[in-house]
Amino acid sequence: MTAAVSRVESQAAWDALVAGHPDGGFLQSWRWGELKSRYGWRAIRLALPRADGTLAASAQVLVRTRGLWHGGPRVGLAHVPRGPLAGTTDEAAAVVRAAVEVGRDHGASFVRIEPPSDLVVDALSSCGFQPSSQFVQIPRTAVVDLERPEPEILAGFKSKMRYNIRLAGRRSVEVAVAEDDAGFDEFVDLMRVTASRERFAIHHASYYRDVWQTFRPDYGALFIARYQGMPLAALMVVGAGRTAAYVFGGSSNQHRNRMAPHAVQWAAMQWARAHGFARYDLWGMADPDDPADAMAGVHRFKLGFNPNLVTYPGAFDVPLQPVRSWLLKGAVRLREAIHRRRSGRAGPV
Repeated sequence: MTAAVSRVESQAAWDALVAGHPDGGFLQSWRWGELKSRYGWRAIRLALPRADGTLAASAQVLVRTRGLWHGGPRVGLAHVPRGPLAGTTDEAAAVVRAAVEVGRDHGASFVRIEPPSDLVVDALSSCGFQPSSQFVQIPRTAVVDLERPEPEILAGFKSKMRYNIRLAGRRSVEVAVAEDDAGFDEFVDLMRVTASRERFAIHHASYYRDVWQTFRPDYGALFIARYQGMPLAALMVVGAGRTAAYVFGGSSNQHRNRMAPHAVQWAAMQWARAHGFARYDLWGMADPDDPADAMAGVHRFKLGFNPNLVTYPGAFDVPLQPVRSWLLKGAVRLREAIHRRRSGRAGPV
């Protein structure tokens, strides 16, 4: 293990670092690591401690490998999504080197890091990482500032968005936080309807339940917009640190003139602000250089909230086993091509 960098076993210490860092988000949260551990990944949390015992920099490394045959060599990936969290390039480099060692120790074919800032990019370059054309998380998003009074946030939306949010109320759309299995089932049904209409892949219902249960009630919630008891739109929000993110959502094919998707987003932002989050991440925007991007319609809808557009540096890889890394990336590219052909857009987180 790199000198001074050690593994963190304290959830409280880890959560404090994520909450205090401006780039802290749910992908680096303790809860997200615990969730992914139930789906074949191993979460290894690395940090650089200060003299006073607090943590200066960190990276949650998600590792997933398997043996090619019993007792044989392993293939797989070590992945750091939206990390490391650091204050200086030197701190980031120390954690990156430790992450590479973890990947090597667990038989990963390569390490992929999707940094939250250019500060980390400089550290990655010094550690031999190269930009990758592949990515796990969409490198573009849009963020609404919640550190304002609610009337000011609403006034900042584009006029058509404000009109549609108010129209939903006039047309008897009511939004509530789901508290039971009935609400969860409505959410899943709306996800399936949307996936069929928009041609994208979705997870099994059990995965959505796990995400919901992992983050609720203070760090996540499920919202349902209904008209006369009929579910019309739903979304799930999860958060960590200062940012709440809209990660999953769906809408009905019925009563689309009642603007339920607009109302449910505004309700989620109000909830996030009330729970102390400073930002609302709309989670994914289209590639502006690709007019055929399958997210173009969603992109236009999200622009109605007049958000701040964010472009992350992308993904960076370093091979640990060059031949196995090349083969594994080829297999991933083939799977993604098949997925795009079948679904028309990238799947959710």
